[in-house]
Amino acid sequence: MIDTHLHVWDTAAVRIPWLNDAGLPAKAVIPDRQDRRFVLVEADATDPAEEADWLIGVADATPSVHGVVVSVPLEKPLVSEWLERVADIPQVVGVRRLLQDRDLFDSITFLDGLKRLAACGLPFDACVRDYELPRLLTLIEQVPELTVVLDHMGKPDVRDAAARDRWARNLARLAERDAVYCKLSGLPAECRDADELECCAADILDIAIGTFGVERCLIGSDHPVSQDPSDWCDRVLARLPAAQHSAVAVNNAMNVYQRR
Repeated sequence: MIDTHLHVWDTAAVRIPWLNDAGLPAKAVIPDRQDRRFVLVEADATDPAEEADWLIGVADATPSVHGVVVSVPLEKPLVSEWLERVADIPQVVGVRRLLQDRDLFDSITFLDGLKRLAACGLPFDACVRDYELPRLLTLIEQVPELTVVLDHMGKPDVRDAAARDRWARNLARLAERDAVYCKLSGLPAECRDADELECCAADILDIAIGTFGVERCLIGSDHPVSQDPSDWCDRVLARLPAAQHSAVAVNNAMNVYQRR
């Protein structure tokens, strides 16, 4: 299995101020799982370059790491230099610039950065909240050549039925674009506790899988930001026939997050 969304960090080496406010540990390491490989995903550090260098070093020293999704400030003037640098690093398999709660959707410079990213052939991880999905769609419609991975299924609202219905409709609109993939991840972090997760996980996973199809879904634990008292990856696979496990657990990740 390739877990396509694992967070690792060490705040002694990389500054990530929000972790303390979220009650997360100062250090997160790669789980000792012989049955899994991992895609390490940036964690919104103060200095994206500092974090990228650290993650690449971890990947280089760890055989179980398939690749790294680094943060690149696509809206900044020097984005071309940033992208030229990371695109030549074999461990870098994707780029993420956190979009949730940020005013980047209408940024001309950010749009230009996405176009430059598409030209590099790297996918973009889009992390947004459910009500931001229409703005994401408007944005990526302007870069049809860009491969997009929707993180955390678009963070559906687990407590508001009307909001969840809107999420499902917006998810379907995104799925109309062949270059958009859905990462089955992040739901435990949206739930208050294990009971709430148990109540909503099956329905939400079924909607996401049914909308994108097994050919465009990937699996990700979002550990340690997301905590599932069982095993989130096993929970996801339980919603699929055994014959479809390899597509979601391995093949799609290999196709989207390609090592160079």
